[in-house]
Amino acid sequence: MMRKPLSVLLAIASAALSISCAAITADAVTIKGDVNGDNRISLRDATMIQKIHAGLIAPSAEQSGSADFDGNGSIEIKDAFCIQKFACLDNEMLELHSPNRKLRVQFYEALNTDRVAMGLDPIDYNDAMMEAGNIRAKEYAATGSHQRPTGSSYSTVFEECNLQIYASSEVLEWGGYDTKDGGDYVYNHMKKDYEEKTNKESSGVYKQMISADCHSVCVGAAPDPDNSNGLVWVVLVN
Repeated sequence: MMRKPLSVLLAIASAALSISCAAITADAVTIKGDVNGDNRISLRDATMIQKIHAGLIAPSAEQSGSADFDGNGSIEIKDAFCIQKFACLDNEMLELHSPNRKLRVQFYEALNTDRVAMGLDPIDYNDAMMEAGNIRAKEYAATGSHQRPTGSSYSTVFEECNLQIYASSEVLEWGGYDTKDGGDYVYNHMKKDYEEKTNKESSGVYKQMISADCHSVCVGAAPDPDNSNGLVWVVLVN
């Protein structure tokens, strides 16, 4: 059981919300640090920043915004250095640019262990999924709602983070409160709900996570404003 009562609402996006790859331009870059637009922050992005700084590459407006990793308004070698540290799992850099990342990775590891045991491919999670999850966790922590502060559907965070929505599966979101236990604890809580059929909302999200039609799993964890020792967790699936 979760240590704090869950505040949960499950919402389903209609097929009309689905978007195709063509709806997102090939060079769309919306994640800070993802300069080459592959949804991952890696050493390749650091190399691109070095080339941009040297004048060897003329960046698009999206790439310029993403290359300014430290957010000081200019593209510098320091931005490449920061990305190198991030890609090499520097704790300070991870917490600065992807809070609670290690706890969230535990969720993916637990999920993929079960998916492989079921004969399914593991979810190839990336920085875009991690970013989408954390955006929604912060919003959910502030409002307790599955509607975004702008009034739009939570599913719009997929496009914001350059993630495709696949029409073959629904877009679902689960939100809950917990102590600072790891992502594996949260995953196993959802798994228990599914096995015991005690919470249809988290069960529905879990059922999709372990299906062959699952394409994306976005996991976020943000500080609980009502509990200094707690986190607000959000899981979106498509």
